[in-house]
Amino acid sequence: MKLFSKIIFTSSFLVLNLNAQVFSVFLENDVINGDDKHYTNGTYLSYLTNKDTNNSSKYNNSFFDLISKIPTFNNDTKYQTLGLTYSHYAFTPSDIDKKEKIIGDLPYAGVATLDFILFKWEEDFFHEYTITLGAVGPSTKTDSFQKSFHNTIGSTEPQGWDNQLKDDFLYNFSYSYGYRALKHEFSYGKMDLVNTIRANVGNYNRSLMAGTMIRYGNNFPNNFNSVGKFIGVNENKLLNLDSKTNKNLGWSLSYGLGYSYTDYFYVNNHDKSYELDELKDSLVQVISLDTYLDKFVLSFSFKTSKINLSKEYNQNENWGGINIAYLF
Repeated sequence: MKLFSKIIFTSSFLVLNLNAQVFSVFLENDVINGDDKHYTNGTYLSYLTNKDTNNSSKYNNSFFDLISKIPTFNNDTKYQTLGLTYSHYAFTPSDIDKKEKIIGDLPYAGVATLDFILFKWEEDFFHEYTITLGAVGPSTKTDSFQKSFHNTIGSTEPQGWDNQLKDDFLYNFSYSYGYRALKHEFSYGKMDLVNTIRANVGNYNRSLMAGTMIRYGNNFPNNFNSVGKFIGVNENKLLNLDSKTNKNLGWSLSYGLGYSYTDYFYVNNHDKSYELDELKDSLVQVISLDTYLDKFVLSFSFKTSKINLSKEYNQNENWGGINIAYLF
């Protein structure tokens, strides 16, 4: 874990030395269900750099020279953006009143990760490359965070964190491609549709995902309003936010549908003693309301999905999210 901390510090310093274009805070929680179960909470902090980092001569930096050579299958992208996301996830079983280990339901687990992101893009498509480094287990301090949060809001304190998954190192690589398949302007307002595919490999998550999201609104930026990941922050929506050049209020309402095939997810599959079924096929639906005013973005989202954990636990999962972003 000490090596992990050194890698995180060094890499974070490299990225944060750049002038960040966007800073974002995203909170996701299953409080909308009225109780804690499975993926119960996520906290995410994101930075994206300026889009002109594709101009390596301007920065005279060997690191930029290296990443500028990373190929794409069309090799004609105009822009390059670097990103960094810190993520903190909390997972619990459905019954948080029991102290003993619950066979057939998701284990207690805390996960903390850092994503190093490279976007190569134009106005209507993007390639996203992500390297994820992280940890699972007591070292993430997720149990203390959740207990403190529950005490603050007067909710039931989870009793089974003594059974949480042990400390382990996590790593992953993902690639995502998205494109704007449709855009149209009306006498009032406009709409667009963004399709995405995503592949994840590593010891944390091995999966494939495809999704589409349609948006209608007025005076919104030409950002990539995609379905994003199955859980967690959607950095695609932070890309190209500065394409909205006026300070007037903009808004949009979106609906998205995604399909995910999961071969392996650490929290679900690592400890075989829980006797959980493999996740395999899952569908996720996303509804999002986004507002844009000057340099600020405020977004509310609702996700619902059916996840098959075992014969005893097969039900819909719902999460609500709020995102605040600021453009520098």
